[in-house]
Amino acid sequence: MKIGIDIDNVISNMDDTLLKEYLKHDKELRGTGIINHNPYNVRCGMFDCSKEEEETFYKENIERMAKNFRPLNGAKRIIDKLKSEGNDIYIISGRDNGEYSEPREMTVEWLKKYEINYDELILTNAYDKHAKTIECKRNKIDIMIEDNIATCQDLKENGIKVLLMNTRYNQENKDLERALSWDDIYSKISKSY
Repeated sequence: MKIGIDIDNVISNMDDTLLKEYLKHDKELRGTGIINHNPYNVRCGMFDCSKEEEETFYKENIERMAKNFRPLNGAKRIIDKLKSEGNDIYIISGRDNGEYSEPREMTVEWLKKYEINYDELILTNAYDKHAKTIECKRNKIDIMIEDNIATCQDLKENGIKVLLMNTRYNQENKDLERALSWDDIYSKISKSY
């Protein structure tokens, strides 16, 4: 089976890292802390800053932060297990979106650092909801593990089985099969195939 897996907030702890960094940034600027405990995501309305201020901080720091993301609990173990069972692992990430100076090199280095086992790395533009679907179809991916609702819906509409990794920003969707953890991902994939 060919399994597609996103990186940020699927393999990596992107949101946890962003939250820590935004808390430090807030403390340095104004010290108001979290003003909205239930925002769509860390970048949208959680802190007392303008959209422009947030975007500037993000753009100036995302590459440094991304290099410090850590794998989510169980990610490496389950990916290794899926690979050892004869599955092909395709890492399909939207990191080719203009936010990183050398997205491929940075991503390969991160995957190597954490010994994430994979067969192929495919980078797309995260801001194009069809980009991952195109790559999944081109590479005949059987199932994609993803966190973005729009991407998941596009994959599903195009006949690609998808598991939605549970995050704070995708709670409103009830139509997609949700994965609560890497152990849950393994269980769902094992039952489906």
